[in-house]
Parts: sequence; structure tokens; C-alpha cells
Amino acid sequence: MPPIHHLPEEVANQIAAGEVVQRPASIVKELMENALDAGATEIHVAILDAGRTSIQVMDNGSGIVPEDLAAAFARHATSKIQSADDLFALHTMGFRGEALASISAVSHATIKSRTAQVAVATELSCEGGRLGQAKKSAGLVGSTITAKNLFFNVPARRQFLKNDAIEFRHISETFTSIALAHSALRFTLKHNGQDVWMLEAGNARQRVAQVMGKKANERLVPVEENTDVVKTEGFVLRPEHARKTRGDQYLYVNKRPIRSGYLHRAVVEAFEGLIPAEHHPAYVLFLTVPTDRVDVNVHPAKTEVKFEDERAIYAIVRSAVKRALGIHQIAPTLDFETNLGYHVDLNPNHSPAAPQIQVNPSYNPFRTDSPGFSHQATARESLDFFAPPSRVPHDQGELTWEAPSLESSPTSGAGESFCLALPPHFAVASLKNGLVTVHIPRARRHILQQRTAAALHEGEPIAAQTWLFPEPIDSPSLPRWEAWVDILPR
Repeated sequence: MPPIHHLPEEVANQIAAGEVVQRPASIVKELMENALDAGATEIHVAILDAGRTSIQVMDNGSGIVPEDLAAAFARHATSKIQSADDLFALHTMGFRGEALASISAVSHATIKSRTAQVAVATELSCEGGRLGQAKKSAGLVGSTITAKNLFFNVPARRQFLKNDAIEFRHISETFTSIALAHSALRFTLKHNGQDVWMLEAGNARQRVAQVMGKKANERLVPVEENTDVVKTEGFVLRPEHARKTRGDQYLYVNKRPIRSGYLHRAVVEAFEGLIPAEHHPAYVLFLTVPTDRVDVNVHPAKTEVKFEDERAIYAIVRSAVKRALGIHQIAPTLDFETNLGYHVDLNPNHSPAAPQIQVNPSYNPFRTDSPGFSHQATARESLDFFAPPSRVPHDQGELTWEAPSLESSPTSGAGESFCLALPPHFAVASLKNGLVTVHIPRARRHILQQRTAAALHEGEPIAAQTWLFPEPIDSPSLPRWEAWVDILPR
């Protein structure tokens, strides 16, 4: 075995940076948290090339005095804690004093900061861990931190970055997860000079609507439960808006975004019986726990926490969500439209006649050579919309589905199949072992979606109709659309 020796400081810094700076989104997270700790009311983030070229975070916080700028780049230098006991009484997002040191170890980092007590700002650069000379510069009160040429001195780390669309999606998700917890602040995000997010200050409900879309405002169910162990507040989306993907799920502890599969199951259990098993509820929940009952220093990225009594918090979160759903009278329902035109005669003198049952003792249903035998189409043969959809030719016209009318439906006897239309939206048909109810417009949309997906997969043109006037789309998830830029023109 080779002799043991001390690593050079540059190598040690790069190793330590690997725990903090995993991708461009990690830098955005650390710098935004620093801005929050500085008391900023506005935070502006500007990205170039998904963070490969430049990441800049500007705030209007308290700023850094010129004498402390050099210490800001030093490892384990912080103004947020003084002793080990402070780790269990944290009221700030950051506390380790290694974010800027890690960022400057793998990029060309620059700080420009000014406090309210001085007339000009001070600027200091650090490239690959090497400090430059401080100089005076024009600037507003607050700090602007820029990280350029990420992983310039670690080519192996740079080549493991994903494409720009994926990396920027991570940046956008990090940005929105922090912005959701601080609705009283103004946030903006730009990518390559284009505005992606512009979140104005407001209340918690307004911020959720800004991130999830305007329509989400009417779908939100408020959650509020206050106990000595934990205060639970926030919102869940109504069960009918659950999705098959885990998209809009945000969980916070003392305004710190965390990941917890254990508490996620508590929310899912509260929705038991309200959503299908393969669907996931959407929620934004804020847990406020006394600082001496939670440890946030258990993960390098501070995305996991350890509770003093995790089971109690699990039960309280589940109870809070279930109680909120109960207060708003949300229970499993059938999705039937109103005004279906049914008429029920309430006159007791006009009761329906008792059904007459006719039995043929000599009837044998297994004989095919008996007189009068004829093949009756089964329900699966009658309902051709259950068949797998084929791809749509480019010149296909409008897809229509003609349901049999009530008048044309034969009287159904024992063993016979039938398909009955219930205008204007439903159809009922018999299957081998029961009945099936079909929502015709939704079935049609499902068929069109499958055909469109098949055409996209095969690279074939898609049947589409050009609108005379453009229709604006309210999409809060703009970064997700960037992955479809090459497909949308088709």
C-alpha cells in the first residue's frame, strides 16, 4: 500500500465540492438560500446554456461588508452559527459555510456586494479556489453572485451533465420549490435572456396558482392543523386532478424543501379510496416543527431531515389531509353530467307492471343445431371502440362515434348482450360478467391520444387543423415545453 499523505488543498476542495455542487441546479439552490438568509425581498436568477456558461443570482438583501468578502470564499466560514448547539436551533437556510467555497472550487465565481452603510459596492473573484484582488464597483444594496464555466477544471464532471433541456428543468424545479415557500417575496428566472418565471409577491394561495397554473386556484383544498408536535398547513389538489406522474408534490419543513417517502405515504393514505391506485395526489404542504425537534444536518444537500418523533408527525399529516378532504365534502363520486333528461313518475297510481318471466324447460343453450339458433354479437364485438386504435392517416377527417339509440336497441332478454345510449354523453353495454359504462367524449379523446402518440413514435405526420386565430395556453411549466420544440411544428 502506498504511504499515507495529505491531499493538496485544490484536490481536497474539489472532492468537498462534489458533495455540494452536483449539477447547475445545486448552485442555484445554494445561492438562492444565501439570498433568503440575507433578508432579500427580491431574488433574480439568470441562466446561460442551462448553467454551463453562467449562473447569476442577484438579491436586494443586507449585503456583505468589504472586510468579509474574502472570508465568504473560505471553507467553513459562516455568520449563521457560533457553536454546535446552534445546529439544533437553526432559523436560516444555510449554516455550514461551504457553499461559496465549493462553488468557487469548480467555477469562476464573482461576488459583488454592497451594504446600506457604504456608497459603492465591492467586487471579488475566485477562480478554481484562487482569490483575486478586491475592487470597487457600482452596485445597488445587496449581493450579485456569478458562477461561470462550471466544472472547467473537472472535465469528467462536466461530461456527465445531461443535455440543456434536462439540466434547465432541474434548475426550474429548484427555483419553483424555493419560491413556493416564500410567497411574500418576488422571484424571476431568465434563461438565455428569455423570461421563464416572473412570480410577484402575494399570499400562499396566489403563489401556488402562479406555479401550478391559474386553474389550480379553484382546485385547491386548504389544509390546516395545529398541534404541539407540528403545525401542518398548505394545499392539496382535489382527487379528480391526481395524475399518473409525481409532478406537483412539494413538502417543506420550516420552509426548507425536503424529500420524504415516509411522509409522502401519509398523504397518499389520506387519499385512499378517492384516487386510483396508480395515480398520485398533488400537494404543497408546509410543516412547522420546533427547531430542537428536527435535525436538518443529516444530508449534504439538506434535502432530508430527521424528526424526534417521526410516527407522530406521520399520523398528524395524514389526519390533517384527510380532515381537510372531509370538511370540503370530497368523497368518491361518479362522473355523471347533470340534466340527462330522466323522468321518474312519482304518481302512486301508475306503478309499473310486474315483469312476466317465460321459461322453456326444453331449451338447451349448448345446442347449435336447434331451430331458431342465431349468433348474437357479444358486447366486445358491438363496442368497436374497445379495439386498439390504429394510427391516423394524414388526410383522415373528423373521428365520429355513432351510439345506438334507445329506440333501435332490442329488448334484452336473458343471456343477450346489448348496447344502450344515454344521451348526451354516456353509453351502457353488457359484458360477459357485468355492465360497462362509457363516457363517450372521454373515450374519443383517449383514442385520439393513442393514435397521436403512435404517429409521433413512428415519425409520421399528425392530422391537425390550423386555427384562424391563435389560442393562448396557460402553461406554468414552460421549461417542460422546451423538450417539445422540435415536435410541435409537426
